[in-house]
Amino acid sequence: MACVPGIPWAALALGVALVEFLRGGDIELAARDVRYGVLLTGGSLLAGALMGLVLAGGLALASRVITRPWGLTVTGALLAALVFPAEIAVVAIGTDGAVAQLGTTFLAWPCMTVVAAAHSTDIVGRTRRRTWLWASGPVPGERPSPVADSA
Repeated sequence: MACVPGIPWAALALGVALVEFLRGGDIELAARDVRYGVLLTGGSLLAGALMGLVLAGGLALASRVITRPWGLTVTGALLAALVFPAEIAVVAIGTDGAVAQLGTTFLAWPCMTVVAAAHSTDIVGRTRRRTWLWASGPVPGERPSPVADSA
């Protein structure tokens, strides 16, 4: 959830820094753009780790109380909506509050909330609709199929 809005701006900042440096332009501007790229990359990764911990931990705790899949979906959406402003703060710091970057990141907020809500039951382990989240094997709590005696 975190790197989707932040990493493109980091790549753009590093690309601009490279152009400024190679063109023989303002070295101070190139250094500032490198700093922004590093802030955006590191901050997005840190915000992503924080978001993952809060989202997975909150869903794990909620799954002990909430039994319906739609309840976990709503819980995942609420948790995602609460933790995504960390990425907005990273983009604000890494771009000096640039309006276009903040606006795009702000527009990604509801999209990321929907994505987290859609995957919340899989994250908790209640469903296995998204197979890429799971290793092969039986669902926990599922009994293995009996083997027929061939003798």
